Amino acid sequence: MTISVVNNKGGVGKTTSTQNLGAAFQKFANARVLFIDLDGQASLTRCFGVQESQVGKNHVGNYLSGEFPFESIVINTAIGDLLPSAAELNSKEDAIKASPVFPFNLKLLLEKVKKNYDYIMIDCPPTLSGMTRVALIACDIYLVPLQAEFLSYEGLRNFLNYSSELQLISPQTKLGGVFATRYNPRINKKLSNDIIEATKQQLGSSFFTTTIRDNIAISEAQANGKDIFSYSPESNGAMDYYQLTKEILKSINN
Repeated sequence: MTISVVNNKGGVGKTTSTQNLGAAFQKFANARVLFIDLDGQASLTRCFGVQESQVGKNHVGNYLSGEFPFESIVINTAIGDLLPSAAELNSKEDAIKASPVFPFNLKLLLEKVKKNYDYIMIDCPPTLSGMTRVALIACDIYLVPLQAEFLSYEGLRNFLNYSSELQLISPQTKLGGVFATRYNPRINKKLSNDIIEATKQQLGSSFFTTTIRDNIAISEAQANGKDIFSYSPESNGAMDYYQLTKEILKSINN
């Protein structure tokens, strides 16, 4: 199954969730996981401890443009394989969009390798860009992290309108669910709870009950190039992502 983690607002936990959900699939479901970094900021790549100097030209942009094969791009990590990104991806986007197969570039390429993986996790840029479009066309479901604040809620509404239009050309792509991230019950608790409640009413069963709490261990894990389960398995962050993973798996299997 191919899963994109998307939202057109930055700082809501897309990269964190892509890495830690994929890690949970690997650790608790014994799954084979491929991680794809489609953001030119290369945050997911750095979360695996891989620096841009190590990537060079071997990044996902040159894979999407057909210049480099999968085998020369992929990096093996402790929790799965990674197709890394680099800043150069931003300058490659026009060439990728000019391809006659756009926006099916990634979908077609993954047909050749997806049999080797149980889950493919795609981290998207925080914009409704060509890379986000490519990711949504390639995936079976997309997950949307929502920070419990007003602007994030407004961004979610805009994004869901955008993604529903894409289903006209990619009907297999479905909303897998929305979940709240970076939740701190001690700060703006009423506003956060009101936004979460409003989202539940709007989305019903598509809104997961597990909330990812603000947790310093998550940031520390990223700084150390590790997932939260490897870095601090007893932390709130690990417990929250474990519970969310169980919810997602239950939803997928129903």
